[in-house]
Amino acid sequence: MASKGILYIVISGPDAYQRASEGLRMAEYQAGDGIHGVALMLQGEGVEWLREGDEEYRKEIQTSIGVVHELGSPVFVCGVSLNERGLTATMNDYKFLNSSAPKRISQVVSKGWQVAVF
Repeated sequence: MASKGILYIVISGPDAYQRASEGLRMAEYQAGDGIHGVALMLQGEGVEWLREGDEEYRKEIQTSIGVVHELGSPVFVCGVSLNERGLTATMNDYKFLNSSAPKRISQVVSKGWQVAVF
């Protein structure tokens, strides 16, 4: 059975920014392609990308998150991870969907989507 889409889950934070960057770059390219369903979820340390900072790699990652969002792909953020870090589901002018990670993953898998974790 062919995959109907892919959920990219970013659990890597600033200590593993290269891994997070690769996952986001793949999500960005696939969202821009427009032929596959793409969604993005920030979970665990991955929600740290919503935090403000002036590091160059942070700006690049935040740009990729914004591009995925602007291309029409949903961006979900794990509510528990946000609460643990005192963050909200926002980044600059963007507002993302606060979601339960286990529930969202279960939903996409039941619909025939793949899951990629970075």
